[in-house]
Amino acid sequence: MRLSSVWEAGSRRRAKAAGLAAAAAACAMTLMPASVPRAGTLLPGRVPFTLRASEIIAQNAVISILGESMSFSSASIQGMSLTYTAGGHTYTIAVNGTASAGQTVIKTSLFSTLKDDIGSLFHVQSPSVAVVLADALIQKPIPTLVLTNVNLTIDTSMNTQNIQMPGMQMTVS
Repeated sequence: MRLSSVWEAGSRRRAKAAGLAAAAAACAMTLMPASVPRAGTLLPGRVPFTLRASEIIAQNAVISILGESMSFSSASIQGMSLTYTAGGHTYTIAVNGTASAGQTVIKTSLFSTLKDDIGSLFHVQSPSVAVVLADALIQKPIPTLVLTNVNLTIDTSMNTQNIQMPGMQMTVS
């Protein structure tokens, strides 16, 4: 066996091991970067996850601005990707099709920006932005919440009981 073949095989094994570790972390779906000391502040060197989706339709959604969280009993997620950057590499898990999630809680200090600029995180299709913000202040459940163009930084945690991700692909760059 040539030395270059041994090196390539080792590189493939290392890449596969890194990919499997990231996939295992994503499959557990408890994504927990270190805590943030003050709402809305990302510290230098922080490595948050980014959740992107073209559309999320969430059932029984509760957004808590003060609790800096969003939860829902179930959701369908179109065009979903999760991105995490560490050690000079960017890990992206993308779903080909519609993902479906069970009971989920997302905690992020960036929810405190909802009161200032909801459009920086996502666009609310229904109900209206005013209804979402009013319900968020009193933590009232929203029977069906439709969000589009989601670009949400998760700097605290994301926990889900289950998630179906058809055609999931992981890339490392």
